[in-house]
Amino acid sequence: MISSTSISSPVIKTSSTSTTDQYTPIPHFPACLGGEWKNIIKTPYLKTTMKFRAGTSLPPHHFPTMSRITVLSGSIQIDDLQTSQAYILRETEDCVIPALLVHEIQFLQDVEFEFELNSNDMIIYWDFEER
Repeated sequence: MISSTSISSPVIKTSSTSTTDQYTPIPHFPACLGGEWKNIIKTPYLKTTMKFRAGTSLPPHHFPTMSRITVLSGSIQIDDLQTSQAYILRETEDCVIPALLVHEIQFLQDVEFEFELNSNDMIIYWDFEER
């Protein structure tokens, strides 16, 4: 089950841990999905800002560790494929996605969000057989 909270931790960025402020394609995602990221921080855990266009869907996938999404603008629908529940997140809302939870994401509007993964690297497993 996905949990939601309105508490966000402060963001502290330094030039030694942050990369460019320009969006670049996410190398771990198929190019056809069009996702981009910036401000990648890998220590003590992966933290980045991502953006996707309205109408884009991420197919079923999961992460080996807990992740958190905080919506900065736009709206996202997260479908928990294990419980068949859908959660819609809007600007300023966030949620925690447990490790190993197979889910898919639909971007209802052009969206920008902060993504955190309890790991130093982006590790994602695509679960195409879950459909």
